[in-house]
Amino acid sequence: MRGFDGGTGACPKERGTRGWFERMAYCSVVICKNAKAHRVTNLMFGHKIPLAETDAFESLPVSGPFNAKCDECGHEDSYKPEEVVRVESQLPESFTPHPRFV
Repeated sequence: MRGFDGGTGACPKERGTRGWFERMAYCSVVICKNAKAHRVTNLMFGHKIPLAETDAFESLPVSGPFNAKCDECGHEDSYKPEEVVRVESQLPESFTPHPRFV
């Protein structure tokens, strides 16, 4: 069986190099409710609106409905805390967290 590095069995972290898993971050997102605008690019899962960076165990900082505006289509809608999901995703450098998630 081959290791992460193609044969030696050492994972990239053990060798001192950065693996893809080290650059990933968890973030809280909601799925844009304007499905028509995103149908062509993301039919199966919808467009994810990033709200804030988080970790695998942090609790949700909101308890009631909140508004979020889609960064791609500009549609703003109301979301419930139950609609927030945690995904593993790389956030852009220019990302600004949602005010209710700070």
